[in-house]
Amino acid sequence: MVAELRRLLIEPSRMADRDGDGYLVLRDDESHYLRRVLRLRPGAPVEVVDGRGHLWEGLLQEKGQLMLPGSCHTTTPASTPRLGLAIALVRRGMDEVMRMACELGVDCIQPLKATRSTPQADYKPERWQLILKEAVEQCERLWMPQLLPLTSTGSWWTRPDNSDTLAIATTRLEGLPALGPWLQRQTPGDNCIWLSIGPEGGWDPQEQAQALREGWSAVSLSEDILRSSTAAIAGVATLSSWRRTTPIGEQT
Repeated sequence: MVAELRRLLIEPSRMADRDGDGYLVLRDDESHYLRRVLRLRPGAPVEVVDGRGHLWEGLLQEKGQLMLPGSCHTTTPASTPRLGLAIALVRRGMDEVMRMACELGVDCIQPLKATRSTPQADYKPERWQLILKEAVEQCERLWMPQLLPLTSTGSWWTRPDNSDTLAIATTRLEGLPALGPWLQRQTPGDNCIWLSIGPEGGWDPQEQAQALREGWSAVSLSEDILRSSTAAIAGVATLSSWRRTTPIGEQT
């Protein structure tokens, strides 16, 4: 049985700062994780990714170092179209949204301050970056999702690129298309497919009306009312499945 290779996500800037012999100096937490938690010994293989599509196969060294080859072992281009999740801050569940959205392949995450976001809804970008990093290592992605700074919905509706495809999940509107069939009518390309999810209290009517005026398409994720965190993961799973099964440039 082949032993599982352990994986670390190292920022591109640190990969560029390796010395001439290809040695990467590990931070204390990284060295502790490999030597004390995983109990790896010098000479043990360790995979390294930079979150930008590159993977190296290195060897653990003494004194908290990894020996890495000059060129990467694997290079993978970013998936297209990119998948974006915009989600209003919620009181519970954002940590799991970050982790599962990463595992499902989302490329960009935009936290939103919505009219009905509760005061207890925390904004924890440092914690979420750590969760995303750990999720990348665990699910063996080569690309790190981009976590964008918090913004208000009023600013967000006009921020995506003009070529992006925009969907807002909502309820209680007549004739809403389900997200899956709606996606089948879209043409995959190099743009981003954005799905916006509201807060626990739902979108404010004026907030939602502004989105529709700015070109966002209202879609349904379920016949039932879903929690915001559940809606986010259901939506991302649908986006990911659509991207895997729809050839670029094909329109149904």
